[in-house]
Amino acid sequence: PGSIEQAISVAWKAFDIADKFQVPVFILSDQYLADSYYDLPAPDLSKERAQNHFIKTVKDYQRYQLTADGFSPRGVPGYGDGLVVVDSDEHDPEGHITEDLELRARFVEKRLKKLEQLRNEILPPELIGGDKYETLVVAWGSNYHNVREALSLIGDDKVSFLHFSQVYPLHFSAAGYLEKAKRIVAVENNAGGQFAELIERETGFAVKERILKYDGLPFSVEELASRIKGIK
Repeated sequence: PGSIEQAISVAWKAFDIADKFQVPVFILSDQYLADSYYDLPAPDLSKERAQNHFIKTVKDYQRYQLTADGFSPRGVPGYGDGLVVVDSDEHDPEGHITEDLELRARFVEKRLKKLEQLRNEILPPELIGGDKYETLVVAWGSNYHNVREALSLIGDDKVSFLHFSQVYPLHFSAAGYLEKAKRIVAVENNAGGQFAELIERETGFAVKERILKYDGLPFSVEELASRIKGIK
């Protein structure tokens, strides 16, 4: 999340994805966001509703049932007539350990289908500024306000900002934004340009211009404005 508001909405989304897709989800934060505070209206949580993605089991319930979409109905012990068996090793549909190589391959393919389905529920990046940009600044997480204010200070309608609040998987719209830019500038608080590398791996667009900072301090607005303007 890049703001306090996003911290709330991203957390809701993360819990729902973890529950629906039965996968681990990581929320990335940092000290800068944790120490940030500002006045804002009370968040509207009317659209945020916890959804239950488990079922009442039947007697022949299979915890790891092989399905076409990759999702096995998730039951919980004691809710229904079925026996819920779970195992961390490779297993058969009932949940018992197996060394069947063919079954192993089918379960790997089943789990990969989740990623295909997950791409339909990714949080899209937010474009800040006009859509006739030549320079596109890309950032994620708590650099949201810093970059936004820096672009306001620069005051150039040929420079826009694309902020990601979900860094993996990437939303399908990301490639379209990147394709329109003459130059792409990544702003990151790390030494390796980790997100720039991920963008290139996932989309094929090389992010050659990188503004990196890794001395333990966040970017200042003035610093970012100066460094962005210095990229030609």
